[in-house]
Amino acid sequence: MNRLSARRNRAPDTPSPIASGTDLHRSRARTVLLYGGIWAALAAGPLALALAIALPQTARSTPEGQAAAPIVIAPPVGYAENFVDLWLRSTDADTDAAALRAMAPGVDLPKSSSALRTSVVKTVAVRSTPMGGRTWQVTVAATVVVPPASPQGARSPQGSTQSSTQAPAAGADVPQGGVRVVRYFAVQVSMVRSDASGGAPDSLVVTGAPAQVAAPGSLTETDPATRTYGSQVMDGPLRETVTGYLTAYLSGVGDSSRYLAPTAKIPTPGAAYSKVSLKTLTASNAVPSAPADGTVLEVLADVVASDSAGEWPLSYPLRLTARAGRWEIAALAPAGTAASSSGAAAPTSTTTNGASR
Repeated sequence: MNRLSARRNRAPDTPSPIASGTDLHRSRARTVLLYGGIWAALAAGPLALALAIALPQTARSTPEGQAAAPIVIAPPVGYAENFVDLWLRSTDADTDAAALRAMAPGVDLPKSSSALRTSVVKTVAVRSTPMGGRTWQVTVAATVVVPPASPQGARSPQGSTQSSTQAPAAGADVPQGGVRVVRYFAVQVSMVRSDASGGAPDSLVVTGAPAQVAAPGSLTETDPATRTYGSQVMDGPLRETVTGYLTAYLSGVGDSSRYLAPTAKIPTPGAAYSKVSLKTLTASNAVPSAPADGTVLEVLADVVASDSAGEWPLSYPLRLTARAGRWEIAALAPAGTAASSSGAAAPTSTTTNGASR
């Protein structure tokens, strides 16, 4: 009985501390795999970096349901301005000829006359029209001073046909007794990539000699843009608000911010006119006698500002909103913005510097 109790109370046999050959083999295999995985992870980093550099970059995918943003290319109006300026001033013997050849390979240059030369005052792009295929036609207005007489026969400034005999430098003296005229030249500019560019950004090139064209047509009273502001604004709260704001805005006398809507922030120009008079005020729609809060109205204010140098006619398109029975200036709105908000048709070609389309 004592022997049986002793066997029951004895601790169970512990396993032998010596592992079998199979267990040792498995342990070594696990260790080899662990170290192999660590070295593989370390080697994958530089390899992935090398592949990212070597492989060509692909465009990022657009998230599903979201349209890709269009790439907007600005018309090359400055390039066309610079070309016409150089073209009018240059001849085959001028130092600018090499620069012109780079801008317009194969384009003929004017031939100069030693007796009579035309002075170029400035060039300004007034219209740009996309032609497709990354090509634009840019119309450039060139202000020139034509000599009073020419062997080829000079016409009136409106139909001037003098030959392109130009002054060699921008600061050249104006011909004595010359007539200042504006000529318009249409230039086609294309965006190209040369064969030897090596992936460099696209470059611009003028594809042909300028073509002298007629001036852009003037707007008539039947054009939508001229009917943007069709309602005359007579005396009343709206006229008082515009008069008070522009007087403080242009003269610096008084606080112009008191006429602004709470969310409007319009910096003052720092002008110091001695007198500001509102000449005409027109609105895009009829002015309501009791406007509801939030009513928006576009107006065009024509003022005459006076200082010691004379009188200056100025035009200000304004956007006003009604709040608590009074009109407040919400924005100094560009004319194009006002035209769009009133439903006027937008032009199909781009015009710069305020010239007529």
